[in-house]
Amino acid sequence: MKNLCLILLVLLLPTRVLAKEPDRIIFPHDLHFEEELDCDACHDGAATSTMATDYLLPDMDACSDCHDVDDEDECAMCHTNADEAGEYDRPVYGANLFAHAAHLVGELDCASCHGKPTAAQPTVPGKPDCRVCHETAEEYADCRLCHAAAQNLLPVNHTTTWSNSHGLCARENPDQCGQCHTETSCQDCHAGDNVRPRSHRLNYAFDHALDARGNQMQCATCHLEPTYCSNCHIAERVLPQDHSQVGWVRNNGGGYHATEGLFNLESCIACHDTGAEEPTCARCHGGG
Repeated sequence: MKNLCLILLVLLLPTRVLAKEPDRIIFPHDLHFEEELDCDACHDGAATSTMATDYLLPDMDACSDCHDVDDEDECAMCHTNADEAGEYDRPVYGANLFAHAAHLVGELDCASCHGKPTAAQPTVPGKPDCRVCHETAEEYADCRLCHAAAQNLLPVNHTTTWSNSHGLCARENPDQCGQCHTETSCQDCHAGDNVRPRSHRLNYAFDHALDARGNQMQCATCHLEPTYCSNCHIAERVLPQDHSQVGWVRNNGGGYHATEGLFNLESCIACHDTGAEEPTCARCHGGG
């Protein structure tokens, strides 16, 4: 009776349970590295490959240089189903114009992009790996060296409403933004009043002086050039408070501004800097 139940159970089992799983190749890169095999022993086509779509994986002939390919035990070292051996699943890679040959001409080795050879499996390089050598360029200029012109390179989160909601991500992970965008791309878009939400309140132009004195580094995040301040102050005829005090400029001894110029010249230059033209000081002090 027990044997009959066992037979019935086997007959009722789904076919997929009884059949062997499809073959998968688990290639131990670390073991081959320990045997002092170079990468080109199996991937000899990499040195001349000009497209990422080139098939650079070894075939059975490459394995036969070291292994008995007719011995199922040896094949089982890499094949999960040696009876129905299949091909290695090639990873999907979006940069189809990537040329191994161009990268191998320089001092790059395989480990620079694919990780340490002591690892069981190599890694497929991502954008941070590329950025080690390729600098960020606007309009994806450097990305197009490997990505086709028609390929959409926008991340999946860059939807139609991304421009209105990207602020939080930009604050949390600016390095990630820097993989595609330079600081100037932020400044060009956020210049002037084109900031939502506003970084400054509406009357900030009239009471920003205290913040400017106490935290110049924060101001310089957006306002890089000192002339940003001086151009506005000159146009609006806004002078520092000490410029209005009696004795700021005197014919005898120069007045208070002479002392300020000696000990805080950088503050003077913030406004009195006319580039290649005659400096403001020279108007009274001569020179040229």
